[in-house]
Amino acid sequence: MTIQKMALIGTGVMGMGIAQIAAQAGVEVRLFDAKPGAAEQGLEKLKVTLHKLAAKGKLTEQQLVDTLARLIILESIEEVAGVDLVVEAIIENLEIKQTLFKQLERIVAEETILVSNTSSLSVTSIASACQHQGRIAGFHFFNPVPLMKIVEVIAGLATDEQVVVDLLDLATAWDFGCPD
Repeated sequence: MTIQKMALIGTGVMGMGIAQIAAQAGVEVRLFDAKPGAAEQGLEKLKVTLHKLAAKGKLTEQQLVDTLARLIILESIEEVAGVDLVVEAIIENLEIKQTLFKQLERIVAEETILVSNTSSLSVTSIASACQHQGRIAGFHFFNPVPLMKIVEVIAGLATDEQVVVDLLDLATAWDFGCPD
């Protein structure tokens, strides 16, 4: 599966780091946060970072423009429909994550991959609340995401093998910790 559009739920430091590397890699990133104004704040901070990178010559002007154009703030979670991947980067609370994943299942297509950036919760436990557990995995980045070029792909007990392969391919395409 080729990931061309993703949604990022949770626009704190981790979420925006993930958004940055995805947008720089050419993926359209739809940003959503349940806290009013949080996605706008996250995007403003990321714009500052990207402009600094451009000023240092680490991004061309065209790369800056293209990256910013790929970052889209959503007004409602229902707008995540139509993406290939949803990355959750919210509070480390099992019940909240399970509720979010159940909600996402009602919105996105059945083939959409749903991942959690969790560092401490069981992917199997998160997926247990869902009907289509095979498409759920962990995709754990390290902070600061753009500098720590490593990501863990974590399968739950029910995660489909192809989901793991797709995430490993994506990590490789983003140049994240996948040796040849």
